[in-house]
This record gives sequence, C-alpha cells and structure tokens, in this order.
Amino acid sequence: MDKTIVFRDENHHHEGKKEWTDVQWIDELNKFLQGECPDSIHLNRGHQPKLSVKKANAVIWYLQEHMRILPANIEKCDNCNELFDCNGEGIYWETKGKNYCGSCCDLVPYNYDKGRR
Repeated sequence: MDKTIVFRDENHHHEGKKEWTDVQWIDELNKFLQGECPDSIHLNRGHQPKLSVKKANAVIWYLQEHMRILPANIEKCDNCNELFDCNGEGIYWETKGKNYCGSCCDLVPYNYDKGRR
C-alpha cells in the first residue's frame, strides 16, 4: 500500500508511526477533530476541537478535495463508518452517492451501477 502523505520534517514523526498507512493517519486526524487527542500531542486546555462526525468528515473532505493536502483515495464507508483505501477495496454506489468498504460492498447489488462492483 502506498504512503502518499509526504511530511516536511521526518523528525516530527513519533516512534512507531513512520510506517503508518494513509488510512491510519487520516483516522487519527478524524478522531482528533472529534475530540480524541493522541497521547503524543499536548494542547493547551480548551484548544482541543470536538466536532461532530459529520463536521469532522467535512473538514477531511475539504483537505482532500479542495486543498489536495490529504489523499483523496481514503473514504469513509457509508454503512460501517470505517475508513478504507478505495484504490484497494470497496465500491462507490454511483446512483446512491455512497461509498462502501470491502466488508460492506456486498450491500450493493451486483450490476446495479453497470457492473462497477
């Protein structure tokens, strides 16, 4: 699996995270935006964001699609809410406008969207 997020300073990585996948990095960002601060980060009291799931995902979408900072191939499953790399698994149900991870893609009827599964 490619690691497409490029960091400016490798020294900022914490031990054990250098080989994280894009899914793992974006999952940590998603959790951070929802109020779960990683142990390795220390913020001043009251500075921790606590967004709803939808708002946190909107921030990630903006960083992916508009600013092109995060890779756009990481999607959230509209069924189980897990993040996944759509280059390696899952399906986009075009007529519904929803993404499904590899574990949930059986929910999309075969050939429903012209055989995209």
